[in-house]
Amino acid sequence: MCGIAGWVSTLPTRFADADRTLTRMRDRLTHRGPDDAGNFLDLPADLERLGGAALGFRRLSIIDLSGGHQPMTNEDGTVWIVFNGEIYNHQELRRELQALGHVFSNHSDTEVLLHGWEAWQDGLLNRLNGMFDFAVWDQNRRELLLARDRHGKKPLFVGVLDQGRTLVFGSELSAVAAHPAVTPEVDLHGLASLFTFDYVTSPRSMLRDVHTLEPGQFWRWRVPEHAAPTLQIDSYVGPRRADSQLSGLSQTAALRELDARIHAAVDRRLMADVPLGIFLSGGIDSSLIAAYAARLRNPADLDTFSIGFADKRFDESSHARTVAQFLGTRHHERILTPETALDALPKLLARMDQPLADPSILPTWFLAQFARERVTVALGGDGGDEWFLGYPTFFAHDVGRLCDWLGITKAQGVLQAVAQRLPTSHGYMSLDFQIKRFVSGLGHTGGMRHVTWIGGVATQALPQLLSADALHQLDQPRESALAGHHDPQLVAQVQDVWKQWRRAGRDDMDALAGLYARFYLGDGVLQKVDRASMLNSLEVRAPLLDPAVVALAHALPTRLKLRGRETKWILRRLAESQLPAEIVQRPKRGFAVPIGQWLRGPLRGFLTDALAPARVAQLPYLNGSGVQRLVKEHLDGRADHRKPLWALLCLTSWTDRLAEMHRD
Repeated sequence: MCGIAGWVSTLPTRFADADRTLTRMRDRLTHRGPDDAGNFLDLPADLERLGGAALGFRRLSIIDLSGGHQPMTNEDGTVWIVFNGEIYNHQELRRELQALGHVFSNHSDTEVLLHGWEAWQDGLLNRLNGMFDFAVWDQNRRELLLARDRHGKKPLFVGVLDQGRTLVFGSELSAVAAHPAVTPEVDLHGLASLFTFDYVTSPRSMLRDVHTLEPGQFWRWRVPEHAAPTLQIDSYVGPRRADSQLSGLSQTAALRELDARIHAAVDRRLMADVPLGIFLSGGIDSSLIAAYAARLRNPADLDTFSIGFADKRFDESSHARTVAQFLGTRHHERILTPETALDALPKLLARMDQPLADPSILPTWFLAQFARERVTVALGGDGGDEWFLGYPTFFAHDVGRLCDWLGITKAQGVLQAVAQRLPTSHGYMSLDFQIKRFVSGLGHTGGMRHVTWIGGVATQALPQLLSADALHQLDQPRESALAGHHDPQLVAQVQDVWKQWRRAGRDDMDALAGLYARFYLGDGVLQKVDRASMLNSLEVRAPLLDPAVVALAHALPTRLKLRGRETKWILRRLAESQLPAEIVQRPKRGFAVPIGQWLRGPLRGFLTDALAPARVAQLPYLNGSGVQRLVKEHLDGRADHRKPLWALLCLTSWTDRLAEMHRD
């Protein structure tokens, strides 16, 4: 796992002091790649006509420790690559390329990408089983290819400048912002996305001129003969029809096929030349991954890691311990106390590359830091909830449709007023929290209902967070926002994904799985894990996102994934012979943090300092009086504003970091 950075341009001025600028960008990613670094510059004499390129790289050595230095080139030095990620099927692709006559000089998966580009061009992308972002510069074609993996595990930011004559890219926003051509101006649609979803949805970023490649997307920047540069944006994956052969499998055959595919996926991801372990929460997904790893390796040599909380309502460490003892792994656990969190929180938020308002990044960061003491690679259970229908909102979808049919939804305004009067509790998924969330979603249809259920602030709270001027610039007048509308761009994007994933002859669950995978998983969960782990120079792999596993999950009918209120039905049946019954039967629990209580207790001072009136007044896109009202109501215990307040804390910490991004 590594970090990449660089730019291409037909403007000579963009290459002033190029090596120093590239090194500065590259070294913003040192935590992603502490083991090695490299630069490459292609600056032809006729740069305005041919275009120039700068590629920078930081390496975390995982495979072929003595080789694999980047930027890497082909035999004649005409194609160069910087690559961040792992290609799990690189050995199969290597054999295929060797049969075509390609000669390899090392054992890295990076060289496979180089020769794969020569052989197949962007047709290479559909052949890859892995997680990645990479940049290929073809000197003969005067062409740059930027690509991101199909699920979005690895981020890739791109600044589009000078009317497309310049592209600046990097694995993190901070690396892109280190280029002097990039202006650190906040993008209001990115800000609205942060509050609405808890994260910034691609293709947005928090900077106006910087975009994010969407999962499964590639960009091709090219300098044609005697013409201005062109930029092509395309996807190599997307909504697809379910495989009819897989969807027609019997229950027994489906279980057998799922067993074989997860077994193969875990086996692929145990490939490493460095110590490897397992993130173990005690939930069904991570426990299954640990069980398969224990079948493939000596469990006594497998390290498993979990984090617990002093507050037992949020603590799952005993369940992880049960699984580890059952499998016989070498288990390690630590307890995250409020005092430890208070000490670490300002440091973590100060290092956030882009604000992410999911409080579970805190224990994820601690878990990654803890695991990195013993291993360099860890396997996790991400992807199971989205593709195997593991969230309670999948069941709630049918309840919401029943409310629509009965006409209850028409009284949503009255119901919401009643729900807001319920006593506030700060416990994990407390009843009042669930009721308020469910009712708030009834005012929406399709995908936006689920965004409301699992996202950030309720729509009615947006005017309390954003200034009148910001709302106007978002094409969202205050009266419209009070009526419960989101940023129109975000609404259009969500509904478009919803429509793309709906299939004739299938129920809504296909569309929901695709929606959750695209947004909540791709832009939320996976980015949380990436940031938390890479801040600790740790690589995290997700076997349940193997293309073969996802293809089967997508094809299976809903009855094999969701039965009544029992989620992930087929995964639970698969686990019955491999895990203790108490683990198989456990209901879904998220990696929850008692952040609501902490903000009223040990983090109270941090909250009031960060959101002091004078501090908020420095951010003109915020509604100062509205923010102070949220703070007071939460501290007084009159309301649970944990979500907007946490988002605001992440935002203010990030704006402090933004001021540093342009500094040398």
